[in-house]
Amino acid sequence: MSSTFNQAKDYFELVAAQSPKLKVKSSNENRSMQTASGQNTHGDTVVVDGYGETAAPSSEYEVIADMAAADLPVLGKVIAAANSDISIGGTAHPVALGGISISTQTGSAPTLTANGQAIHVGGTQKRWYDLKSIFTGFSLSTRHRAQDFLGLCVIKKGTNAASPVEDYGLSSVNATFPVEFTLAQPQGVLLNYDLHGGTVTVDYTMNWYAATPPTVSLAANVPANTTITNPEGRSDPENGYTQYTWQVSIPLVGSDEAPSNS
Repeated sequence: MSSTFNQAKDYFELVAAQSPKLKVKSSNENRSMQTASGQNTHGDTVVVDGYGETAAPSSEYEVIADMAAADLPVLGKVIAAANSDISIGGTAHPVALGGISISTQTGSAPTLTANGQAIHVGGTQKRWYDLKSIFTGFSLSTRHRAQDFLGLCVIKKGTNAASPVEDYGLSSVNATFPVEFTLAQPQGVLLNYDLHGGTVTVDYTMNWYAATPPTVSLAANVPANTTITNPEGRSDPENGYTQYTWQVSIPLVGSDEAPSNS
């Protein structure tokens, strides 16, 4: 067997932090570089230069044990250069965890994907987003099915709670927890960075089997400022069942004072 077979990188040390709840499946360095080009009198390109090399690594994990709120990672956490597996120009760089996404769907194992950004040599954590304190109702099972793992929604048939056994079937629930990076790269040299929060989005897809249309509302005790940003919309495919999709959004606000366990 080749020494490079199944050698995915856990760029964000989530396996060690959550062992044995996550198993890394695949990874990507996501290298990029800016370019400049110059043309001659005829408009032909005669010079090309590359500068500003960077990397935005990502790792995909399979969920192999049930996860609770305490298992959610701290966004903004910095992995030291000695452990990051990212080298730019022959020099090891630290990596900051910038966001995660969680995917659940009928017939597939749940997955978590983490992404981040290589930062300047000597860079340290500047801002953090403690997901476990924001999403206290988080609960993710290893079962191969769509799950409302943030506990955000209540689904009703008329005035009564709809039955997930008879009335409907969630086919997918996918969430993205983003943090945005900005880089200081004078003349293409990475010298500093910062990050700020985005908006968490959770997308639902549900098959519906009851004659009465569903009503979707927010559950009690959802995070502050949680909003249904795309109400349930109906589609009726030929030779298929009625399907509804909707989206819930939650602002992601962080802090400049890092927790001791970050």
